[in-house]
Amino acid sequence: MNTQFNRTRPRGAALAVALALTTVGGAVVSLPQPVLAQSQHSAQPSLRVSKVSSVDDKSIDITFNKALGSDILQFAAANSAYAAQYIKVSGGVAGGADAALDGRPLSQIAGTTVRPLDTPDHRTLRVVLGAGATLDGHTYELWFDGGSDKLGDLFFRSADGGVLPGSSTKQSKFRGNPQDAALASISSAEQVDSRTVDVTFAGTVWSGMPVGAYTGSDITLTSGDSSVHPVYVESLTGTNQRGYRLYFGADLNRDATYQLTLGTRLRLTTNAGQATAEVGATVAGGGGAYAAPGIAGAEVAASGDRIEVRFSHRIAKAGDLAVKETKTGVSGTNVTADQVRALLRFTGLSTTSGKDVNQALRDDAAYFSDASTLVIKLDSGQTFRAGARGSVALAQGAVTDVTGTASTGTASVPVRAPKHFTSPGTGFNPNGPDYLKVDMHATTVFERYDYKVSDDGVSVRQDGVADKVVGQTIKTIEVENKYIKATFAPSYGGRLLSIIYKPTGHDLLYTNPVGTPYGFSSAAPGTPGNSPFYQNWLMVYGGVFPTLTEAEHGKYWNVPWDYKINESNGKFSLTMTKTDDVDYPFKPSKYVHGATGIKTSVTYSVDARKPTVDMAVSLNNPNAEDKQFEYWTCTTLAPGAPSNSGSPTMSVVSPVKTVYRDPGYKWMESVEQAAGPAGSGLLKLDKLKQMSNWTNSGIAYGQDLATMQQGNWWGVVNHENDEGVIRVGDNTKTPGMKFWEWGQNGSFDTNVYSKGNSARPYIELWAGASMKFFTPATLKAGQTLSWTETFLPTMDLGDVTNANTNGAADVKVDASGNVTSRLFSTKIGQRLHATLVDAATGKTLDKSAFTGTVNTAVKLEGKVAPGAQARLVLTDAKGATLLTAESGT
Repeated sequence: MNTQFNRTRPRGAALAVALALTTVGGAVVSLPQPVLAQSQHSAQPSLRVSKVSSVDDKSIDITFNKALGSDILQFAAANSAYAAQYIKVSGGVAGGADAALDGRPLSQIAGTTVRPLDTPDHRTLRVVLGAGATLDGHTYELWFDGGSDKLGDLFFRSADGGVLPGSSTKQSKFRGNPQDAALASISSAEQVDSRTVDVTFAGTVWSGMPVGAYTGSDITLTSGDSSVHPVYVESLTGTNQRGYRLYFGADLNRDATYQLTLGTRLRLTTNAGQATAEVGATVAGGGGAYAAPGIAGAEVAASGDRIEVRFSHRIAKAGDLAVKETKTGVSGTNVTADQVRALLRFTGLSTTSGKDVNQALRDDAAYFSDASTLVIKLDSGQTFRAGARGSVALAQGAVTDVTGTASTGTASVPVRAPKHFTSPGTGFNPNGPDYLKVDMHATTVFERYDYKVSDDGVSVRQDGVADKVVGQTIKTIEVENKYIKATFAPSYGGRLLSIIYKPTGHDLLYTNPVGTPYGFSSAAPGTPGNSPFYQNWLMVYGGVFPTLTEAEHGKYWNVPWDYKINESNGKFSLTMTKTDDVDYPFKPSKYVHGATGIKTSVTYSVDARKPTVDMAVSLNNPNAEDKQFEYWTCTTLAPGAPSNSGSPTMSVVSPVKTVYRDPGYKWMESVEQAAGPAGSGLLKLDKLKQMSNWTNSGIAYGQDLATMQQGNWWGVVNHENDEGVIRVGDNTKTPGMKFWEWGQNGSFDTNVYSKGNSARPYIELWAGASMKFFTPATLKAGQTLSWTETFLPTMDLGDVTNANTNGAADVKVDASGNVTSRLFSTKIGQRLHATLVDAATGKTLDKSAFTGTVNTAVKLEGKVAPGAQARLVLTDAKGATLLTAESGT
């Protein structure tokens, strides 16, 4: 199911562009995709400083012999104080303006920053000196000094894995430039065409220029008595943060003289600091008419099962569908088959089964990877004929770009399938034997910001977090069978950290590549805190883990659990236990349950013959009195991608029809329709299923799970490749379902090295013993409450109607009574039967005898009377029912 396009591109479910973009204080720096944990012992040639130079009296450019690694580029962009700790400069004159350059770390000069310069080759870091130092025309020496740390361990390494060797470098001489650093000014502004103006600043602008859709009034183009504002601002990559393109929503007069004004509220910041006056320039005329958006090109993937269509402009609307875009250029907007058919006209291309493109599309047929790229997927089992030729054209007026210009041309663009299809493999052998392998001595490294625990032994305060990332080695237990590899971390919150599905090589869960403490208390030390979290701080790691006996992430998310292991007859179990004996005196006042004494047991199980992980939870109250408590299983879900990636196309699959939005997140009411009286907080669950519609972070709670006929499951699907993960449980015992997401922009605009910003690209769903946070359940004296949760992969499903441990199915009936259904079973390699019936009459509509496979669903079709429903039934070879899924329930 992995797919690559013909031209080389970085792998990563989150982005389909060659460069990731990192927002830095309003400007955008073009950076490669993050690649973490490069080896410091790389055989690649070492990184070295090739040139040091000065642009003005406040800046020093450090240029290396090759492209810098994305980790140091991202780190420096997110944390401009970081690299200054390890850079020293000497050569200042006693009593002079450069006297502070005496060999001390530059971080000791208040206000000094080190950030990546947006050059095409990503080889340069720029030091901007703080107010305590200015360069004169003297000769200086610059060097890196990591103290007791190796520079490679401090992320000073190249994109190919080479490192700055050792703990320090030799001194590099350079001459200071005594020219005064200048505040922001424009060196040129000119019309590119009737709707775009290119602006080039005289020097690097570190922050202040907006990026993306623009609705402000601080950028103004004036001619005579008329003025206009741009509707979109694009940062031009590789211009040292100097170049921007402004897009306007109406044609400019190419014969008029325009004056461009950038207002003071933008706070344009250069090496000299923040602009204190308006910045302006006369716009040079020129350029032709603005071209309407069209198809710039189209190509078939190397795997032969999808087409990438590239548009000439960023698209704001495709038909009636709004195309979402984050500031860093990520879209993730999902497009149905009917919407694709309304947008595009394919001719001449056919599949090996003889179907044309329109007939061979999936229901969830396409997605925008960015606002100018639409990826169209064929249904499973469909591929283009090798070497086939055809064309694609836009329907009249099909798309509208960011300037509001609609497409006009309908000319065809040629498309040609590769002569030979290739698809990268994962090494999975579907015919291999079943087996179980356990490594009880495995470790993993959690890259995280260094911190110190406060004197209370529990909390972390903001001033206790260093400007440094360290690797925390965590002991883990790795269990693998033919289908999955599961990683458990008893020593870090009793969690299931990862489930790699071997047929694709992708993780079902999310693991944070860089942890950062956040959510600190601002109350005085030694007094009850006011953090959202029990311990007055939190740090996201990921995976699946139990939280108890308080809300949010509970008390034990980062501490060791006791555990024991059992392995016999091809089955592995890991039982972790924790007794609730903690009553932290400085907890926030909303945490009220104290030390309940409740004994929690969580047993994770893996069977050699199954692609699933079971999580059996048992809560026992040994006390002579009833105890109120909260228990939640927290899951960070991001299927169909590497462990520390997520797809912007992800959506929640769930039987839930109604959610209650937390009172703090009223923005949801602008996305969803009300499902109850005004002020009730009840909303329909439709648009909020899609991650791209989460315009902000938020909390919502699914309703009625415990009473639904098909309500013992929920999960997430990645629409880039239709890989998913389902959690199956007993929702009479875990009736609570909490949604948390960071928001589409928060997830995909966040630099993972941003200190204190833990937003990440996953969907966080929770299963609770009570209905919502801070609404407790009660465990009676002597009572034990137990249930089992199962985590399983799904393949080839864009949605789910019902699921259990035997698989998942999707059944749809349209307004005309046409029935389509898909079924993916975890009974891989077994002989199975699927039957589609009319739910009212029991009449068989379609059926199939098949063997369960690792990567495709069985598809059945039929027709019922308009308004009627259909039922899909899965049985084994003996006729025992394994799963039923009924539409409309």
